[in-house]
Amino acid sequence: MQNATCRHILLVYKARHDRAAALADEAAQWLRQKGHDVTAVICAGVDSPVYAAKQIDFVVVLGGDGTMLGVARRLAGRKVPVLGINFGRIGFLTDAQPEQWREKLEECLTGAEPVRSCMALSWSLTRKGKQIAKGCAVNDVVLSRGSLSRLVLFDVYIAGERLGSLRGDGIIVATPVGSSGYSVSAGGSLLHPSMEAIAITPICPFLNSISPMVFPGNTECRFQILQGSTDCFLTVDGQEGQLLELGDTVTVAGLPDAVHFLGKGTTFFERLRSRGFVLQGSDCCKPGDNA
Repeated sequence: MQNATCRHILLVYKARHDRAAALADEAAQWLRQKGHDVTAVICAGVDSPVYAAKQIDFVVVLGGDGTMLGVARRLAGRKVPVLGINFGRIGFLTDAQPEQWREKLEECLTGAEPVRSCMALSWSLTRKGKQIAKGCAVNDVVLSRGSLSRLVLFDVYIAGERLGSLRGDGIIVATPVGSSGYSVSAGGSLLHPSMEAIAITPICPFLNSISPMVFPGNTECRFQILQGSTDCFLTVDGQEGQLLELGDTVTVAGLPDAVHFLGKGTTFFERLRSRGFVLQGSDCCKPGDNA
């Protein structure tokens, strides 16, 4: 990012979080005193047209990973970087703690903070030959069964070729950034966030008919709901969803260079260790211990 006399900044705070809202107002006042333009201070739960404003140099998100995902989806493809100040539990996507906000904003304003680019996913839903919905996902797109303990059934096509039929609890299509969430919990691979790849992870597949796989980021994945399937839902980043119908087709493909995060922060492996993905020191079994 280049230096500028006046920067245009959007601040978004976590819904129903008084501390995040108060800090957003404080940061906005601080920025204005320094001569910068605060485009708006909005709640993350509001679908505001301000996200489409032409003049936004960067966005400050005061919230956790869920808030970051919601904001990043709205900005996908715009190349507007996002700085996350953690008001959540894990904060895998955020780069700063609340007590660091002045220091981090100073670095962003002067262009000292690097910008990290990550891929996202585009998805579309086709019903009876017509596209009825589409959107973006930063973490994952999931097809899964409803509340009944019955299995969903659908055909899986990868790059236009039929891979096979999957009967199980569902399937996860994840980005490298999203691979550390639902996908890895379901037995999928953990991908480095800088990769251009798509992870496909079946959820409790019957007879292990399809294994977890990783494909190039430009691969198109298509899923068609088959006769004999129970209620099936499409869920985007764990936040948006809708009920699918028999014969529906969901298409998912990679969006390169779609999401931009501000700040170098800790390394990928430091994040894994700090969030409990890797056991360290006394947490590991010593020689002779029972595993």
